[in-house]
Amino acid sequence: MLTVTTAAVEQGSSMNSRPIPPGRMMIDVETVAHKLGVDKRSVFRWADSKRIPFGVKLGSRRLWDLSQLDAFIAGGCRHVGGAK
Repeated sequence: MLTVTTAAVEQGSSMNSRPIPPGRMMIDVETVAHKLGVDKRSVFRWADSKRIPFGVKLGSRRLWDLSQLDAFIAGGCRHVGGAK
């Protein structure tokens, strides 16, 4: 897990990313894959197709907010892109 600092937030902005709030617990693809019980390639495919939250890009890494992912799982893993 990664706790994002203010410096990391300022450094990690790009066209496909949203700002990461300071102090949030961010997790990598391996941790997301473990929580969902799938391969990490599935995590990227699902995020790109809006089946799960997209996460944020920090440089070349994609990270997910732990509390957002936990809320997604607690909500029954409903598609982020709309009702399916």
